[in-house]
Amino acid sequence: MNGVLLPPANLAVAYTPVAFRPAFTLLLQLDMRFADIVRKAREPMIAQIKLAWWRDAFATEPVLRPKGEPLLQSLGACGDLISPSALEDLVSAWELMLGEDEWAAQDVEAHAALRGRAIFGSYAAWSGEGCDVSSLSHRWAHDALSAEFPSKLSVPNNQPLPALPKGRKLRPLSILAMSVRKVTGFRLICHALTGW
Repeated sequence: MNGVLLPPANLAVAYTPVAFRPAFTLLLQLDMRFADIVRKAREPMIAQIKLAWWRDAFATEPVLRPKGEPLLQSLGACGDLISPSALEDLVSAWELMLGEDEWAAQDVEAHAALRGRAIFGSYAAWSGEGCDVSSLSHRWAHDALSAEFPSKLSVPNNQPLPALPKGRKLRPLSILAMSVRKVTGFRLICHALTGW
């Protein structure tokens, strides 16, 4: 996994303000990397070691971090925009998904809360909008997990769809939310342009 984002994530990044575009891009790339670790895990212990390596690297002083990992080097270029707690939440979210043939509902819910808070919560804090995106982020993370691992989810999300944020500043979040609602192509681009 080289950090190349899927088209909906690239569209969301394109609508992200320049000031925190690198940090948002990096969070999405890390999320993809961790999903890939879980996807390819034949031995849960090996995947656990890989995620533990990331956790340790995040906790290490920037100048002492291992060299040669582009995503880790990109973290240093983001300054202090990405909080240590967001990185911890993201690793923890994916650790919950290791080792079971079918995921328990409580693990899926915990994953969605942590993953959503790491990505959507960080973005909302950077944007300064001061709105609560927790239900949107939780639904996005749950639906994204369902799309990424359809055979592992035993419980569909039957909760009502949360409203999308209308403001331009939060458009990247609504783009991501729409993309896991199976909205693609022209319809997703129209939403990006207009908010509708």
